[in-house]
Parts: sequence; structure tokens; C-alpha cells
Amino acid sequence: MREFIRSIAGDNCWDFSYKEYNFLFAEQKYQSYYLFYFPSDRDQLLKLKKEAGDIFRAIKESKRYHSDMDKNITCILCLKVDDHAYYEASASGKVSDLGKIICLVEEDLNYFKKNVLLYTEKMDEFSQEHIGCLKSLCQEYFTEENFQSYKKSYGDNIEYDFLINLFIKIPFLSFEGYQPGNRKEYQSMEAFIKARLTEKELNLKLIEEICIHLEENLQDDDTLFKYLDAMVKEQINEAGMTKEEQIHED
Repeated sequence: MREFIRSIAGDNCWDFSYKEYNFLFAEQKYQSYYLFYFPSDRDQLLKLKKEAGDIFRAIKESKRYHSDMDKNITCILCLKVDDHAYYEASASGKVSDLGKIICLVEEDLNYFKKNVLLYTEKMDEFSQEHIGCLKSLCQEYFTEENFQSYKKSYGDNIEYDFLINLFIKIPFLSFEGYQPGNRKEYQSMEAFIKARLTEKELNLKLIEEICIHLEENLQDDDTLFKYLDAMVKEQINEAGMTKEEQIHED
């Protein structure tokens, strides 16, 4: 699994060690950083959570560290489990003991965000057979037929299940970059938003200006509401309508 993850992370990827931990550290676009860890069991999963502060300090002391890493690191813990543990929650309809541990780890945001990626022995074998082939795998498996099959029983399609979990747990992966070409069901969110803006005749430039203004000046809810009220009044005045007339027109 480690080499498969390395092939996904790309060239800007290096090993980082601390005590018995052996990490894979990757830098992605927009100064985002990913710390992959491959614990051998559940105890190591929890141990990393407890030692997150020491690990972060070790990162700050490393030669690769720079200030952009502060608050921009996501730790992805890749844990191999047996089939029973992987499918236990689905079979019982209850949160398993492993599920509770995962919640404890993922809900802890101290020092860096944490995601837990589970995979089985068969998924591990599948990944080893397809190192460097993520895009072709997505083109092969991300089909309507596999999606419908997965909804009925995700245990019957471990390949699709594994690939979907990669995109859920690894934030720098985007369907837009791996989607099969010319399929409407995989239309990018950006294209969808642009189409809706055109359809509703919305002023994208004005929206961008509003967002920038709010980012720079928003202090609390009162400030937001005052700004929105002022903006509505301004738009009404520019249109030459009273507020009552606009409401009636709507």
C-alpha cells in the first residue's frame, strides 16, 4: 500500500521517521501537506493520536520544515484490517469497536487533521498490482454499473469500494482530475456552478467582490447582517424600487 500511495502523491514526497513511526510525507498544491502513516494495529492508531504533539514538534525540527506547514498538515492513517473488522459495522448496523476508535482519532484536530483509511488484504494486493495506475483504474471502475452494484452491496466490489475510499480520505484527490472523459454524471462542480450562474444571470464579479470584502472585514454576525442590509438597500436604490415594490415583484 505504501508504494501505491507514494505513486499517487507524486514526486514531491519523502520519508520522515520519528521513534518507531515511519511516515510518508507529501507536499501538494496550495501549500498543503500530507503525513501518511501505516500503523500495524489499532493500538498504534491510538498511540499516534496521543503523541501527535511530539510528532508535530519533530516535523518542525526537520530540515524540510517551513512555516506553511503550520495548520496545513493532514495525517492519513492507512490501517489494514481483516474482512470481519472492515465489514462489521455494515453487517451489524451498529458502530463497531474499531469504528469508535476511528471516531476518537478523526475527531481530534490537535496539531493536524487526521483521517483513517481502512483497507483489507485483498485491497492491499489490488493496490500492489496497480502502482502508478490510479487514473486508468478510475476510468475502468467508475461506471454507472459499478456504482449501482456498490449501492446494493459494497462488499461485492472491493475495487470500487477501495477507490471510492481513497477519494473520501485523501483530500488532494479530486474526481475532476480522474473522471472518465465526456460523462455527464461526472461533470465537475466548477462547470455546474458556472452553468447555474449563467442560468440565473448572476453577477460573478459582484459575488467575488462581496466574498473578498467579507473575508477582510467580517468580525461577527452583527457586522455580516449590517453589511447585507446595506447591500440590499443599495441594490434597491439602484433599481429605483422601494423594498415593498421589490417584494411584491418577487
